[in-house]
Amino acid sequence: MCSLTRWWERALPQTRVAVIAEVSCVLDGLFGGAAWDLERVRPDGLDALMRTILSQNTNDDNRDRAFERMRERFPDWGDVMAADETQLKDAIRVAGLANTKAPIMQAFLRWLKRERGNMNLDFLRDLPNQAAITLLTRHRGIGIKTAYIVLAFAFDRDLCAVDTHVYRVLRRVGVVSARCSREKAHQELAPLIPEGRARSFHINMVEFGKTVCTARNPSCDACSVSALCRYYHDIQGESV
Repeated sequence: MCSLTRWWERALPQTRVAVIAEVSCVLDGLFGGAAWDLERVRPDGLDALMRTILSQNTNDDNRDRAFERMRERFPDWGDVMAADETQLKDAIRVAGLANTKAPIMQAFLRWLKRERGNMNLDFLRDLPNQAAITLLTRHRGIGIKTAYIVLAFAFDRDLCAVDTHVYRVLRRVGVVSARCSREKAHQELAPLIPEGRARSFHINMVEFGKTVCTARNPSCDACSVSALCRYYHDIQGESV
């Protein structure tokens, strides 16, 4: 039994740091996010941004199918920018919300061409994290989660995006409260993750959320971090 059981009864910042360090270590042993991060192929920044926009409110398979269909019809980003909006919507329809995503993508591409004169995001490498996040999130349809994903995986920033899986696990364990929004959870979580482990922590937490700590019927009895989990102790108490 982990020595940090019922840790949330001592709501101290240093306690949350210890819990996240323990969760990070355990999940990395299960899912290997750190090893994956060392070997991953870094995507192009603009590719990563557009793929992440397509991923909103859909699954990875539909996102990838939409991205490939779009690039088959419109081989470069200039073609996507200049495409007839109806045709672009048709190309990405499999990802859902095409009527929203197509104009968001084209508006950003037009801004990028106008402001930078080209179709790449390499200039983000020269910006500090917060400046890059602010620049991206000022655009409609690009939230903090999307900005974190792009900066983490295309630009090697030590950032952990809080998607639906990460957010669910953080709330169940008790690291963030039910009143903490997903957007605010990014700031709450950032100082708690061991330095250099934010990307692998994200990968491991997503896999954990998909396979163990699922939205419905989580596998608490098979969970390797249940000793640390407020949700688990609560349901155990209810069953007594």
